[in-house]
Amino acid sequence: MRVLMAAGGTGGHLIPAIRIAEAISRQKDRAEFLFVGGDKGLEAKVIAGRGYRYIGLPARGFMRSRIWRNFGALWSNIHANRQARTVVAEFHPDVAIGCGGYASFFPIRAARSRRIPYVLQEQNRLPGLVTRWLSARAQTVFIAFEQTRPQLPKAKSIELVGNPVDPRLATMARNLARKNWGMSEGERVILVTGGSGGARSINQNVALALKKDCPKPPITVLWQTGRHSIDWDHTPAAGWVVRDFEFTDAMTEAFVAADVIIARAGALTISELAVVGRPAILVPFPFATADHQTHNARVLVEAGGAMLYEDRQLPTVSLLDQAVGLLSDTSRLEAMSRASRALGRPDAADRIATHVISLAERTILGDN
Repeated sequence: MRVLMAAGGTGGHLIPAIRIAEAISRQKDRAEFLFVGGDKGLEAKVIAGRGYRYIGLPARGFMRSRIWRNFGALWSNIHANRQARTVVAEFHPDVAIGCGGYASFFPIRAARSRRIPYVLQEQNRLPGLVTRWLSARAQTVFIAFEQTRPQLPKAKSIELVGNPVDPRLATMARNLARKNWGMSEGERVILVTGGSGGARSINQNVALALKKDCPKPPITVLWQTGRHSIDWDHTPAAGWVVRDFEFTDAMTEAFVAADVIIARAGALTISELAVVGRPAILVPFPFATADHQTHNARVLVEAGGAMLYEDRQLPTVSLLDQAVGLLSDTSRLEAMSRASRALGRPDAADRIATHVISLAERTILGDN
C-alpha cells in the first residue's frame, strides 16, 4: 500500500501527518510512505529524522499585503505544480492525505488529476485556504472541531475526529511524568510554553513575574522558552522553583506533569490540552493567519476549560499570578479539568488511519 502524505510549512501540519503515518503503520504491514511539502521549511529535517522519504517542492505562499512580491511566488509555484505531477506519477500512490500548508496543495491537486482518492485533515477551527479549495472532491475531510463543519459547505463527507496527538497524553500517569522530570508528586507545577519556537511576549511576562515573590509558595515553573528566550538572571524571587529550557523531546511528559498550562493556541496545543485535561491560560499568537489561534482558543474557553488573554493585554496582566490563582481554587481547577477533558479525542490518528487503509484497499482492488 502506497500513501502520499502532503504537508508543509510548520510543525502544526507536519506532526499530524507523521502521527497519521505512524498509526497506519501500526495497523497495516508494509505500508510505503512518501512525504511531499515545501523546500524552505523544517519539513525535510523533521521527516527524514523519522525515517521517511521526503521530497521538497519550490512552493511559495502568496503575500496578501505586498502584492508586488508575488510574481516570484507565482513562478515558483508553476515549477512546484509541474514537479508535483512528476512525483505523483512516479510514486503512483493508492491514496493521498493532505494535512495543510500551502505546499500541500500541489501534490494533492496532482493526485486528484490522476483520480487518486484523497482525504484532508484540518487542524484548525477556521479551515485554511488549501482545505477550502480541495474539500469539494475529497473523499472525507477530517476535522478537529465541530465548529469547522459549517465552514466547509462543499465537502461531501466530514468526520469529527480531533487532531492526531501523542496517545500517551491520555494514558501516562502523572507520577511517572513527574518522575521523568525529577519532580515529586506533591509539587504544584505550572508549565509555560510558546511552542517549539517560543513566544517572546509570554517569556517577557513570565520573566517579570519571577522578579516578585511567589504569592502562594512553593510553586514549580517548567518554562519552555524556545528560540525567543529572554535574558534573565536565573535567580527567581522567593517561592519560585524554575526549570527553564529552550526545547525538549519530553513535552508530553511536561503536559502530563503540569497542574496548569500557559500556552499559545495552536490547533495541536488545544487538542493536547483537551486530551490531557489540563486547565489552561491561552495567549493566541496575534499575527496568525485570519487570527485562527483566537478561534482555536475560544473552543476551549467556551467549554470552560481555559482562560483567554490577548497578546496586547500582557503588559497589564501577570500570567503566572493568574495561574497561581487557579492553583489556589481547587474546585475551579477541577471543573476546568473536566470541561477540557470532555473535548479530548485521543484516538484521532487511529480513526483516520482505519479510514485511509480502507480507502487504499478499495483502490488496489479496483486497479486489479
